[in-house]
Formats: sequence, structure tokens, C-alpha cells
Amino acid sequence: MVSGDQPRSAAPAAPDDGLNRADIPLVKTWLHNRSSHTVRAYRADVAEFARFVAKPMADVVLEDLQAWHDSMSDASDSTRRRKLSAVKSLLTYGHKLDFLPHDAGMAFRLERGRDSLNERILTRPQVLAMIAGEADPRRHGLLALLYGTGVRLSEACTLRWRDMTRRQSGGIATVFGKGGKTRHVQVAASLWKELVALRVDDGPDAPVVPGHDGGPLHIRAAHRVVKRAAKRAGLAPDASAHWLRHAFASHQLDAGQNVHWVQAQLGHSSLATTTRYSHASADTVGADLLA
Repeated sequence: MVSGDQPRSAAPAAPDDGLNRADIPLVKTWLHNRSSHTVRAYRADVAEFARFVAKPMADVVLEDLQAWHDSMSDASDSTRRRKLSAVKSLLTYGHKLDFLPHDAGMAFRLERGRDSLNERILTRPQVLAMIAGEADPRRHGLLALLYGTGVRLSEACTLRWRDMTRRQSGGIATVFGKGGKTRHVQVAASLWKELVALRVDDGPDAPVVPGHDGGPLHIRAAHRVVKRAAKRAGLAPDASAHWLRHAFASHQLDAGQNVHWVQAQLGHSSLATTTRYSHASADTVGADLLA
């Protein structure tokens, strides 16, 4: 079981809400063996599209995608691209399997949006204000873990003490991340000490950041922790956990850390993804951003 930071009053909607019954097997095979976070996000996007068109995927045509795109005029460019990319991926997959008679998304061209990464990188004082404003030790530890290591929110929620290895200076977290890749993330000494203080029991499966009942912290509860911390610090409403990951990368590079070290820490497949944040001078040890 996983836990949140407050009771839930109603059960969440069924994940297949809106999907035509004939499309459920296709969606399940398309999402097979993806991370739980990816499954939730992609399924929600596809279900939203299915509710909009109110027809099976086999009957979807280009005009349906165009109409859905136009209906999302109030959404950000990145949100529209994400949702349309998910649906296009499903349609292509279904056509390749001969589950769908044609690929309606093939002719729909997604425009590349401008690179707005700089707008999502917080300053170090802003991040430290987020963390300092949280009095609860568990929530404080979550924020510190996100910024101090650059791990994704889903990765932080699934970390167990069996994944943590003590070192002379801090430790190493073995993270099973996006794309089914495992990486080893450096944990600074000050952060390690804070996380140890949160430990609820000595078992190897104890969560590194526990929920209110000592069980694993649910990703939705963790998301709320970040949102509330950002609001207290007076940050933009769309600030999220991923902004802390951006901040980690940018601030480490600004501190002079080796770009390959930052790439390994974040689990980026391409060095070009990492170098978007900054240019770095050579160094071999990560800075303790929380010290």
C-alpha cells in the first residue's frame, strides 16, 4: 500500500474511463512494460481523446486530431504537444499491429515549440526558500531529496532502503528510472543524515521518504507537497517537482561540476539534453547544494 498526507474522500476515476471497449486491449499492450508514471500519464491523455471523439480508435480520422488540438486552445503548447504525441504514438502502434486500418496521426504534424526551459529553472534562493518553509520533517526530506539529487518525483516515491548504500561521504542511491534504466545517484552527506532521521524501521523495504502512516508516499501526495511548498515561497503556480530537477542540473553546472557527472546523475541518454542547462568546467565531485 501507499499513503498520502491526507485522507481521500472519493475513489479516483477508473483508468479506462472514456475508452471504447474495443480499444482497451490495444491500450494495454501499448502501455505494457512502461513505468507506472508513464502508464498513468499516457492512459489519461488517450482516455481524454477518446471522450472527445466518442468513437473507437479504428474510426479516428485526421480531422478528429485537428479538432482536439483546436479544442485545447487554453492549454500550454507543451501540454498540447504531450497529449497529441501520446495519441499519435498509440495510433501508429495500433496500425503497425494491424489493430487499426490506418494511422490517422501520420499526417498530423506537431510543431516544435520554443525552448522555454529557462523559465522553469528556479534560482538557488528560491529553491532553498521552498525547502526552508516546510516544517514537517518528512515533507522537508522529500523536497531536499528532489533538489539534492535531481531524481524524478516517481523515483523518490519508490526508493527503499535496500536501494541505499552508505559511503564515507554520504551515500549512493540505486534508482530504477525512466525507460527501465538503473543508475547510481550520489547522495550528499547532509542529505543522507536527514533521510536516515526519517527512517521508520530497519527493514530493507522501508521507504526512504515515508508517508504519514509509515508506508510508501503516494506520488499524488508528493506532488501536493511540492505544490504547497512552491506556493508558500511565492513561486509560479505551475512550479512542479520537475522544476527542482531542472534546478539541480543548472545549479550543479553553475557550481562547476563535470557535465558527464550531471548527465549520469540525471540519467540522461544524450549529453545534449544535459548541456541545455549550462556549460560546465571540469570537476569530479558533486556539490552539496543543501549545505
